[in-house]
Amino acid sequence: MKFRSPGEEPLHIALTSGHTLVIPSEGVEVPDIFRREAISKGAEPLGSDGSHLAPVRQPDGEGGGDDGQSTEEKRLELIKAALRSMLNGANEEDFTAAGTPNLKRLQFLAGFNVPRAEADGAWALVQAEEVDK
Repeated sequence: MKFRSPGEEPLHIALTSGHTLVIPSEGVEVPDIFRREAISKGAEPLGSDGSHLAPVRQPDGEGGGDDGQSTEEKRLELIKAALRSMLNGANEEDFTAAGTPNLKRLQFLAGFNVPRAEADGAWALVQAEEVDK
């Protein structure tokens, strides 16, 4: 599937696996492994004729499209979903001895690089949401 950057500047994608991709404003074919990160960074899908398509939805109903969320909000929702998955799982490696999320596991589950500060902020939000339940 083809995607284009949301503006005139190319969109740079880097995965935790070390793979990288640049999506120019005129569009390029995006391999499957980059699509989730591309969508989370605001890349716009293109039809085979180069026309802009309807917003892309993530399989779990999160992210993508003009649903009123900014790229940062969509990214935060993806990170929070990965953190909730870690909370609901039984993998001891998901958390450190201090009880904080294992950053490498979080990045793996989210499918993109997550800086520690962003992970900590999302973790605080998820913990607050769990208390409110």
